Amino acid sequence: MATWPSISNPDFGMTEETYLPVVRTEKEANYVQIRKRTTRSRGRWNLSWKAMLEADYQSLLTFFETNQGTSFTWTHPKSAVSYTCVFSEDSLTSRIISPTRRSVNVVIEEL
Repeated sequence: MATWPSISNPDFGMTEETYLPVVRTEKEANYVQIRKRTTRSRGRWNLSWKAMLEADYQSLLTFFETNQGTSFTWTHPKSAVSYTCVFSEDSLTSRIISPTRRSVNVVIEEL
């Protein structure tokens, strides 16, 4: 299994989501029955860099093109916990902000 590339950590303010779906059933007497759909939650992270170096972007782009559709290991920058993840979206979004830097956004999620 591939490992997340050795690039700069995302900027602080990274969005983190814990996904734990439930099943909701509305009853005729106007009450709702709720139960967990799964036995465990999954994490989702929206990673963003305001000014990523072009070399780091090229490493991330190569990693994305090589590992899109497969799982990889990613280590959370704050907790240092390793997760098995996939890319959540079919694209890697970037905006050129200077000759040597890009603004980058990518969403990954735990398997």
